[in-house]
This record gives sequence, C-alpha cells and structure tokens, in this order.
Amino acid sequence: MCGIVAISGSTCASSEVLLGLMNLQHRGQDGAGILSLDEATETGGKALHFSLSKQAGLVSLGELEESVRHKKNSYALGHTRYATVGGDGVEMLQPFLIEKFGIGLAHNGNIVNFLDMEDELARDSALRLSSGRWVLSDSFMLLAQLARTLRWRDWNSSAIFDAVRSVMRKASGSYSVVSILENGTIFGFRDPHGIRPLFYGKRTGPERTEYGVASEPVALSYLGFKEVVEVKAGEAFVISPDGKFESALIGSGKEYAPCMFEWVYFSRVESEFGGKSVYDARFALGVELGKTVKAMGLEADVVVPVPETSRVSAIALAEYLSLPFREILVKNRYVNRTFILDNQTSREEAIRRKLFPIASELQGKRCLIVDDSIVRGNTARQITKLVRDSGATDVTLLSACPSIKHPCFYGIDFPDKNELLAGHLNEEEVRQELGADRVIFQSLEGLTNALGSQKLCTGCLTGQYPTDVTIAGRFAAKRKVDREAKPEVEKAVVSRKSK
Repeated sequence: MCGIVAISGSTCASSEVLLGLMNLQHRGQDGAGILSLDEATETGGKALHFSLSKQAGLVSLGELEESVRHKKNSYALGHTRYATVGGDGVEMLQPFLIEKFGIGLAHNGNIVNFLDMEDELARDSALRLSSGRWVLSDSFMLLAQLARTLRWRDWNSSAIFDAVRSVMRKASGSYSVVSILENGTIFGFRDPHGIRPLFYGKRTGPERTEYGVASEPVALSYLGFKEVVEVKAGEAFVISPDGKFESALIGSGKEYAPCMFEWVYFSRVESEFGGKSVYDARFALGVELGKTVKAMGLEADVVVPVPETSRVSAIALAEYLSLPFREILVKNRYVNRTFILDNQTSREEAIRRKLFPIASELQGKRCLIVDDSIVRGNTARQITKLVRDSGATDVTLLSACPSIKHPCFYGIDFPDKNELLAGHLNEEEVRQELGADRVIFQSLEGLTNALGSQKLCTGCLTGQYPTDVTIAGRFAAKRKVDREAKPEVEKAVVSRKSK
C-alpha cells in the first residue's frame, strides 16, 4: 500500500505534491520521493529536465521539503512508500525513472506475476540497468514495460492507451499507476478489478485547467481540486502538457473487487471509495458488532477504542449498546503506524512505545476493547496485558474486521499465512493466545452489510482472490529474500539529482 500524488499545470507543482504526500503519509512511512520537470536554459532556448529527490522516513522529516519547496514548475509526481516488494534502501523509493527513455512512474499495489514479466523484459538489453541486472521491484518492471512499448512511438493518447493495454494484458494483481513523460504528459491507470484506489480532480488556473491525481480524494480536496472523480476499474487517462484530458476504458469485463481493507483500516476516515464514505463504513461496522454483542447477551461497563482507526466503530458500538465510550488507551502520536512496519521486532518495540492506559478508568471494569482488525496479534496481545494490569475484571476484544486467515498478494504486508494469528489457530486458540476472556470478530455478512456491497476483494478472509495467485509462492519467497538482503544502490534508477 502506497500513496501517489501528481500535479499538472500548476505554477508550483513540486510543492503541491509535497503537501499532497503529507496528507497521504498514513499510506506509507518507509520513505518518499518527488519527480518533477524543471525548466532549464539551453542553447536554442529553454527545455524541461527531470529532477528526482528521495528520502527515507516521513515526508516532513529530512531534506525532501527543502529540495522542492522553492521550485517553480508545472509537472510533478510523488510517492510515499510502504514496502511489500524489493529491499529497504533509498534507491528502492519511488518514483522510478528511466531517464534515457524520458519516463518516470509511481505505483500502488502488487503485481503477483512480476517475476515472470521481468524474465520476459530481461531479454531486452536496451532496458537493462547499468549493472547488467534488474532491480527486483514490480513497480520498476511496470515502468520498463511502458518504456519498452512507448520508446519508438509518438507520445500521443493513442500510443499511451496502447501501452497501457499491453500492461493490462500481461500484469496480474493490483495496480494504480501514474506516469510522467519528459514532455510534461501525465497519464495513469487502474487495474481491471479496481483493487487499489485512484482519483483525479481539476481546478481553474490562470492559464489552463489544472489537474491533480491522488490515491485518496482527501489529498486533492486539501489542494483545492474540485470535481474529484474516482478512476474506474480498468480505466486509463492522459493529461497533455497543455491541459487536454482524455480517458478510455481499457481493461473491461472483469469483476469489480476493491480491497475491503481500504475501508476497514488503511484509508483516512475523510476519504470515500466506490461511493462509500470510509467514516460511514466504519460506523456501520461498529453497529454490526453491536448486534453480535447484543445477541450474545454480553454485559459490559465501558467501550474502549484502540487508537485511532477503530474510534468510529467503537463510538457506533457504544451508542448501539447504550454504554459509555471512553478513550482511555492513549496513543503516543510520534510513533508510526505499527502494522506497516516491516519486521516483527520493530512492530513489537513500537507497540510498547505506542499505547498507555489510564489505569484509574479501567480499574474494576468489564471492558469491550474495539480494534479495526487483528492480523498478527501483536497489538491485541499487548493491549490485553495493559488492560488487565490496570485492574480490568473482564476483557473482551472486538475486531471490526472478520478474522484474517489468508495471505494478501495485492499490497497489504502479510503475504505469508504463517504470520497470521487466525491463519493457524481457531477462535478459541486465538482467545487463549491473546489472553482475553473472549474475542469477537466481525462476520462476513456484517462486513458486506457495512460496506454496502458484495463486490469486494476479501481474499485474506476467504482465500478466494479476484486474480490468479497460483504463482504467489514464488512472489512471497522473493520478498523474503529481499527483506533479508541489503540491496546495492542502482544508479540507473536514481538520477544524478536524487537525495
């Protein structure tokens, strides 16, 4: 899961991309990058040149802001990374750039068959990197595929749509992609199942209509873009350097299957996907949990949210059951989202620094502790201990999401079933493992009722995926190797102006 922002037609595109990325920081905290087209004076006049800056860590910390804040440019593309494939080095941060072919790219999602696609591309010596090997990233593979198709053609909308069509024929998995060409053209597309989100908006500028593209509408609204539209599943669009917008539905005929985890956990509560507000969905998830608790005849004294994505569901649960709602697990706001950290040790250490109980409010209480989901069980286990140590007499853990029993191959960081608590334990064993008096998971029916659609990707819940994942074992094995190996810097990916 990652965040993408692109701007076309502004007078300070890089700065606006930076602000947009800050509004999408929750989608990735490994690092960020901004690729822009800056004007430079050459013999015979002025020309556009790529400038690429990257940094590890949060967008607001480091040199990225300083490198772009004073630029006056019209075209820029940014990305904030949540690593699921490839190593952890700065060179793996996006956007990626193949400078000799004049194309850069940012990608959110995972290509399940990217190793097979890479094998095919590796036979094209013109696309090999300077070291003679490939950067093992599905995102770079997509960029290479587009570069290969576009390099001998004019960069008009027809050629771009043909290149996207070629990608869609070959790629299996999830992908929302935005690309920038060295003439200022920006184009993007979304996979035929619409697994990962993508939006565009427009606003009136002094000289032309200006466009913004982002993973979530909240980033575009913040930047003042109006008429924000969700890119359809299988749709591609092209924004020309002078502001002409064209779109085409290319990957049609597939079942629409957006990831349910966007509503449950990942997206900002102000966002909306598929016509469904994230806030409304999380509130409805809490009501569905309340129905389950009421049917069980379970009595409690207080409803406590696990900050922060479960807050709305916990409020709904408390209202439905007419119980007090108390925020008595306090979050240290300077600790990153623990779910998206990349190894077990860092997750457990972050959890210890993340949450602190108000013991006096828990003493002697029967508590309903509401979380958005239970994945590996790290947070739930620690919270149960904190609440018990604070004097609670009864601890019930409630998950607004059904039990996650299967891997995700589409951009959420649990591609290994062995990492999942419910992947190898039944509900009673889960309860014992977490140390709670009881654990209540959302039902699949409750999930679909709350999200208002049967058309969802629920592969991690049911094991039924919208695309072929039979080769996913090779994908997961490669990812494990990448995590354990320190990648070498690949100069062909990072331009000479990179940070």
